[in-house]
Amino acid sequence: MGGDADGMTADRWGFISKNYTAEATQDLRALRGVPVLLTLAGHDINVDTADTDRIYRKVLDAGGALTTKHYPDATHSLLKQSIEQSDLKTTLTALFSPPRSLFADGKDLGRGSNATP
Repeated sequence: MGGDADGMTADRWGFISKNYTAEATQDLRALRGVPVLLTLAGHDINVDTADTDRIYRKVLDAGGALTTKHYPDATHSLLKQSIEQSDLKTTLTALFSPPRSLFADGKDLGRGSNATP
């Protein structure tokens, strides 16, 4: 990974230290009535997807413009976790397989408050 023993690079640590207290709920309120696609990955180590889903539903569901898509086998980048875990596998898949084979399949959780994971 090119970082310290825990896999954290200086750039990554800088990003986290600047953004760990970020709160976007006010910004979400401005999107009420605007179609929003929330994309959630099952193996996302950067985002608390359960909390994100809960907040988006609470803030945006009333207008019915929220659509949620869940990628259970995906990482934050939407690559398949089994591929992203290996630089060699990622490179070989990108070079010798159809491009779509890098990415995880998603599940459409639908629109509005009737959508459940």
